Amino acid sequence: MTPELTALVDLGSNSVRFMLVRIIPGAGYRVLLDTRAQTRLGSGPDGALPADAIRGTVDAVTGFLGLRRREPPSRILAIATSAVRDAPNAEELLHLLRTGAGLEVTVLSIEEEARLGALAARASLQLRDAVVVDLGGCSLQLSAIREGEPVALGSVPLGTLRTTQRYFAHDPPTAEELDALRHAVRVTAADLLPSARPDEPLVGIGGTARALVRLVGREVRRGATQRRRLTLAEVETMSGRLATLTLEERRQFPGLKPSRADVVVAGSLVLEELVRLGGYGGLLVAEHGVRHGMLLRETFERVRA
Repeated sequence: MTPELTALVDLGSNSVRFMLVRIIPGAGYRVLLDTRAQTRLGSGPDGALPADAIRGTVDAVTGFLGLRRREPPSRILAIATSAVRDAPNAEELLHLLRTGAGLEVTVLSIEEEARLGALAARASLQLRDAVVVDLGGCSLQLSAIREGEPVALGSVPLGTLRTTQRYFAHDPPTAEELDALRHAVRVTAADLLPSARPDEPLVGIGGTARALVRLVGREVRRGATQRRRLTLAEVETMSGRLATLTLEERRQFPGLKPSRADVVVAGSLVLEELVRLGGYGGLLVAEHGVRHGMLLRETFERVRA
């Protein structure tokens, strides 16, 4: 089949991600460009999209699409996740993108977002059975892979931006603030997170999980980049270490992206508590997430539809 030049716009809670991909329907895809702009759509009070984040998102999307005039993509896919899905003023952003950039955005449901994350985890780690936790800026999506099939389990408001804003008032957070977040994770996720079963890993998706595996890899073996599995003890140690540092110290922490420094403490603590809550003993980290799941769906499932 003829390759399709496809643009993917992913409106996330922390960043807008842009991908340019050649898709061969039914066969595979090749990423030509993968870039991002941090806009923090999920940082507004009471779940509302901040005005400056809306403007920044529209500018970033318009700029990205304008770069593709020499070879315009045959298809443009645009998706939004929990920050837009839950926002009372979401239509303001969607209208500006529709009228200013000619972009129709598909707001993923909780079930769709969880399923796409599971699709990406299954493909990147060759999994047949697993529990998948996708930690974003506004929400935590839970899904499972059962005999190779993705199953959505649900969503809870434990994203890194939301938990940082709700539970941390000091820099670094106090012991009481850390304990309050731990308690919230246990109470909120207990009914959705399946208990560990033999030979079924807990898989982490998202920027925090990737940051943790990168940081632990540097500690254990300088320059390690291929590590994918973290023990509970490793997550505890790194989470605890980050929690003792100020924001400025975290921005200087080797291997940690400065743009993630303000939310990494809450994110790492949420993941640590999930591993402990389910009795998993560790975390297997997937490199890809929802947008790659979308590409897999477009590559393979659209052919069968």
